[in-house]
Amino acid sequence: MKKIFLSLFFVISLFVCTIKVSALTFEQGISQTKPMALYIYADWADNAQQGLQAFKAMEPAYSQKYNFVTLNIASEEAKAFNKMYHIYPNLPYVLLFRDGTKFSRFINMDCLMNNSCFKGKLDVFVN
Repeated sequence: MKKIFLSLFFVISLFVCTIKVSALTFEQGISQTKPMALYIYADWADNAQQGLQAFKAMEPAYSQKYNFVTLNIASEEAKAFNKMYHIYPNLPYVLLFRDGTKFSRFINMDCLMNNSCFKGKLDVFVN
């Protein structure tokens, strides 16, 4: 039984480490040539976790076309973002970037939570 728990712990630890390694930071996402979808949130914001789930659910279908990056405005990484861009008060939301640091599209929470609206915005922006 102890071996089973240790094996399970090892597999879960490996999975969590893999997830952290594959996630892009804002700086990494903005520096690449592929467009970036940036989910901006705060833990205290209404619907932040529901928005995060909707955002992450879209990633498998669009990972070839977009870099998907999340940014918690309370994080250390958000300081660089705050110097370049204004954080809108109605968190959470998605910003789409193209051509490096050029902010190009704002997607509000209502659209993010509507699967067809979010897909439509992503499809139009990438073409």
